[in-house]
Amino acid sequence: MLYEFNDSKAISTYEKYLTEIVTPKIPQGGKVIIHGHTDIIGDETKNRNLSLARANDVKRIIENSLAKAGRKDVTFEVQGFGEDLNLAPFNNKLPEERFYNRTVIIDIISGK
Repeated sequence: MLYEFNDSKAISTYEKYLTEIVTPKIPQGGKVIIHGHTDIIGDETKNRNLSLARANDVKRIIENSLAKAGRKDVTFEVQGFGEDLNLAPFNNKLPEERFYNRTVIIDIISGK
């Protein structure tokens, strides 16, 4: 999921996608791993906090969708990596790369 510059609130299209497409695919007893990222513009601490806020935004959306379905069987792992160049999905040299680093990555692990 991509986020606007300096924003931690998902656009409605992404919220709808998480609610209608992603959440129903989470298996019973599954685990959702959510990693937030930012570009390298701005203060490192602020970017780390922003990336965590983005990841928690995704968690909130999925949790609300699960709750509406009466599910409490999913666990979450949420981390914000900020602008960490070793963990960034893309380089940060070009504007396009920075755009794509303003993201949250979701992994869904099957239950046992």
